[in-house]
Amino acid sequence: EDLGRMVLQRRLSTIASKADAPFISGGVGSQDLLHSAHVVQIWAKTDKWQAALTTIDQEQRRI
Repeated sequence: EDLGRMVLQRRLSTIASKADAPFISGGVGSQDLLHSAHVVQIWAKTDKWQAALTTIDQEQRRI
């Protein structure tokens, strides 16, 4: 799981560094909530949320 998060983080960073990127930054994190749920969060800073969501979904599925 940690390796998958690191790979996705690197891919998001690479995409964000491109001139035509759908987001300017993005990240991946995870946490345990109240010892009953494990949550993985993926976020992006953008004003083009639909394009960003599509790109992130594609990269997540590639992993």
